[in-house]
Amino acid sequence: MPIHVCIREREPGTAFASHSDWEVEMKKLCASIVLIVAVLLGSQGLAEQLRVAENLRQGQVMMPASVPERSRMTIVDHIMFVDSGVAAILIFYDDKTTERELDYIEVYDVEGNLLLLSWIDKTGVCLVAMDRGLLNSDDPEVDGTLVMVGVGREL
Repeated sequence: MPIHVCIREREPGTAFASHSDWEVEMKKLCASIVLIVAVLLGSQGLAEQLRVAENLRQGQVMMPASVPERSRMTIVDHIMFVDSGVAAILIFYDDKTTERELDYIEVYDVEGNLLLLSWIDKTGVCLVAMDRGLLNSDDPEVDGTLVMVGVGREL
């Protein structure tokens, strides 16, 4: 993607370099900034640490380390949801260190596989992690590794 810089002509003898030298330097600076941002954002996604948790069957599930520890929370409710042949188990948690009554939700299939997590972080943003195998719309299947899904916004 080309970088375009709008530059006004300056009168000779000003403190600015010539038009072409200044434009080249600005392009180099902009390209460097874009490269640094791309590397930081790319490495942040790759550097996300995973940790192991258990599903309802005591099977191992890999999830982002940013997911809160459910062991610090209290189960406030659970329901079995059945609609049009789709069944799910939802477990609702409360983190007593917050003012909210509901902070964290787990969604399981009837076999006990953890499919989705949703929680509110410390800044009030709702975050979601979902089994990456379910993101394949052509052949969805439970993979056992949860990945962050970009749906968060401040509540």
